Amino acid sequence: MSQIAVRLTEDELNMLDSAVAQGDFHSRAEAVRAGVRLLGLQLRESRIAASYRSAYSSMPLDEDERAVLDAAAALVGDAVR
Repeated sequence: MSQIAVRLTEDELNMLDSAVAQGDFHSRAEAVRAGVRLLGLQLRESRIAASYRSAYSSMPLDEDERAVLDAAAALVGDAVR
């Protein structure tokens, strides 16, 4: 396992320590790894959504199809955040 140095603001560090103190994570390192995994999932979902948007934008959609696509994209966006 590799090790990196990260600079955090006091607020970020306090949030991290609070999550550890509340038992959400066993250590700061575990919390940071969880955050990196979540970031990876968010990036993957964003890329998939962009791919769908790109594919659908190359085909003309009627008004109903566009409404469905917009609703689905909003749901994916909410799930990623």
